[in-house]
Amino acid sequence: MAIQIQQNLTATPNPTTLPKRITFQQTLVSDQAAEPIKVVYSLAPAHDVWFEDASGQRTKAIHRTDTISQAPKVCRDQITLLRGPGQGPMAMVQVNQTVTDSEGVPLPDVCTLQLK
Repeated sequence: MAIQIQQNLTATPNPTTLPKRITFQQTLVSDQAAEPIKVVYSLAPAHDVWFEDASGQRTKAIHRTDTISQAPKVCRDQITLLRGPGQGPMAMVQVNQTVTDSEGVPLPDVCTLQLK
């Protein structure tokens, strides 16, 4: 019903070169014993930085699900970022994230990745 971000989204390594497998991390907590969530990472459609999906294809969005409880949970996602078609080269890229709780309420977060 209510997810809270206890520690905002970070990216490691930062700064980095591409292609690179990046670890995104944040700490979440729920007011319920076990709450399913949906997580979406997204990138701006026009620039030349892309995620690589499980099939090795470029994509601008990565989706996953998780379960959060009343105990703070450190969530880590490893996602490869790479260059592709689009405007660039970019010196910095903003990675947007939306955590949607079991009631459908979105909770946005963001981090900026510096590119060498």
